[in-house]
Amino acid sequence: MKLTEESPGPHFDGFVSIEGEQIRYEVFCSKSRKRTVAFRFEYDNSLRVLAPMSATQKSIERVLQRRASWIVRERARREENKADERYTDGSTFTYLGHSCVLKVTRGAQALHSCRLLPHRFDINLPEKMSEQNQREEVRLELLLWVKKRARKKLKQRLDVWAKKLGVSYRRLLISNPRCRWGSCSADNIIRLNWRLMLAPILLLDYVVAHELCHVVHKNHSARFWKCLARAMPDCQYRRESLRSLERDLEI
Repeated sequence: MKLTEESPGPHFDGFVSIEGEQIRYEVFCSKSRKRTVAFRFEYDNSLRVLAPMSATQKSIERVLQRRASWIVRERARREENKADERYTDGSTFTYLGHSCVLKVTRGAQALHSCRLLPHRFDINLPEKMSEQNQREEVRLELLLWVKKRARKKLKQRLDVWAKKLGVSYRRLLISNPRCRWGSCSADNIIRLNWRLMLAPILLLDYVVAHELCHVVHKNHSARFWKCLARAMPDCQYRRESLRSLERDLEI
């Protein structure tokens, strides 16, 4: 939901640029809060803001800029703590935008295994292993599991959107460039980053549709963006959402 800069409301969200980084924030306005603004980071590193009913998007972003140093420090602290807690029994892993709990067992029949259950990944490892090695093995099991499923899922979404857009592509290649989610070559070979498997389908589809529009328009001209907006009216929102999540889509 988006409001204009000066429109107050009970709930709105947006993105603010702090030290070159796009941080998503979500504002909840309350009649009981008269003047002060409070905020905290949520589990997904978005910023939850509690504000008076009179708050506007512009006034909220001014407050966030004044507290920029705290926001940067707190975000860095959370990232450090998050890194220590990842890939252990009871921690969470995001797959297609859904948070799944990791259930890590040791020494069962299959020495290495990984399977997805509703809201849970079951991972089994050899019994004798240090805690540090265990975290790395869990990471590798998840990495292999996701990569195995990437081609089928990404091909499926690519075909769905190619039909919607009325275009055809030559073939799909799965890759993992550090700075790109996808690309379309001059001869219409589509490359997609397997890390899109961690993102919500909404954002995965944005990248797929974006690259398919390059089948017709090879640059980011006005005609390209018009083509994308016709097929996906909320493409700008999806683009901004993907940018805000980029740092979290890692294994």
